[in-house]
Amino acid sequence: MKKILAFSFAVCVTTALAACGSSFSSSDYRYVAIGASDAVGIGAIPPSKGYVFLIEDELDRSCGDTELNNLGIPGVEADEIENVEVPAANALSPDLITIFVGGNDIVGGRSPEVFRNDLRDILMTLRDETSADIYIGNLPDLTQLPRFQDDPDPAVTSERVAAFNAVIAEEAAAVGAILVDVMSAGFTEAEVSQDGFHPSNEGHDLLADLFLAQIVPQFCGEPAPTSENAAA
Repeated sequence: MKKILAFSFAVCVTTALAACGSSFSSSDYRYVAIGASDAVGIGAIPPSKGYVFLIEDELDRSCGDTELNNLGIPGVEADEIENVEVPAANALSPDLITIFVGGNDIVGGRSPEVFRNDLRDILMTLRDETSADIYIGNLPDLTQLPRFQDDPDPAVTSERVAAFNAVIAEEAAAVGAILVDVMSAGFTEAEVSQDGFHPSNEGHDLLADLFLAQIVPQFCGEPAPTSENAAA
């Protein structure tokens, strides 16, 4: 199912890019979001309250008119992101890229070594083929999410989460991407949606705040907001 979804998405992206050719909007900045279901806004009600859309809203306020291209695909793992989302991102000539990846790889039982190879290719390609500032989040402790507290999964262990986060930190540093420390923030029960896995509205607020705390001072040159004062 994931492969079919990824293929369908690739066709849509290719069609859209062909339709617009080399004509882009006159926005000040082009923001591309790479990831899986979290990027799409799953868990938020409505999904437009997802962290990617909250980031776009704050960029509009703090940086200038921002065009969002959300390439997130529910359920994808790093190899699918490399094959589908990264080529689409390159074609969009972004100024800013956010990446949140690895959760599905852990749940799917992929090894940290295989994940490293895919993530390295993702980051190196984006570095070499775009001039974008790249911000990548590490993973929260998946073992503490209600889904895995209620039904433990042998593929989801603290050791594997730590190994994946080490990969993310090392590969981000190798290409000069900025690491967003989601792990240290933790997620409370209120910040997890009813499915026990995806962020709730409060969780998406937290993710947006964590990314914006890095993005706004460095990319926009302004003090970073929080979701509360951003909405004021």
